[in-house]
Amino acid sequence: MRETGVACLIISILNLIFCDSIRAQTDQPEYIQKGNGLIALQVGIPSKAMQPAVENKMGNLGFGIGISGFTNPFSWGRNKRNSPLRIGAEAGYTYYGRFLSDVSINGSRGDYKTSYGIVQLNGILQLRPSEPEVVSPFLEVLAGGNFYLSTTKENLTAIESSLGITAFDMGSYSSASFNKGVAVGCSFGKPYRDQARFTVRLSYNWAKNIKYVVRNSLAYNPSNGHLEYYTGSAPVRYLMAQIGIGF
Repeated sequence: MRETGVACLIISILNLIFCDSIRAQTDQPEYIQKGNGLIALQVGIPSKAMQPAVENKMGNLGFGIGISGFTNPFSWGRNKRNSPLRIGAEAGYTYYGRFLSDVSINGSRGDYKTSYGIVQLNGILQLRPSEPEVVSPFLEVLAGGNFYLSTTKENLTAIESSLGITAFDMGSYSSASFNKGVAVGCSFGKPYRDQARFTVRLSYNWAKNIKYVVRNSLAYNPSNGHLEYYTGSAPVRYLMAQIGIGF
């Protein structure tokens, strides 16, 4: 039933886009739209299988910002015209939180803070009305990468920081996975050229496993004198909800 609903939504959006495109081809456009973009706040909603990689106290949600830009390929040549096709890319970062690890080193205890998030970098093919409408739906297919990034540092108190004490930095850990996805959205606003528009976008992303730092696994290894942590693996499956300003 859910798959049928999604299919009907996609068909409806495609119908709106191509009906607008056919209508636009019969009229001489006043101007050629060369491109568009989006700056948005975003919320990452991981699947149950992915949640171990991003476990936090925020309902396992992530919060961040994303930006995307598109160009109309039919505006490149000599015979420029409007088109429903856009080619572009997106970049964004979603912060999923941090956790503290209480570590004992030769009887001396200390806290270490691990912060983590996911970077998304994708190329996108977008279909949208050839010219802006009051309500302009769009459909996207995307492919690229998800990059898990984490850093672990000594967690200093406010007094220690004010005294200029430098926190011990264990460095960063990262892993990557090839990403695929689809997205639907809609922009709202007056159909004027170069008009900022309120935009909502929802994408579903899936990829192979990424590796991550296991929560609270940091420990001191007396045999080599190093701080070490365990890594786990989880499949990438998440929704990304975005609200922002299109242009």
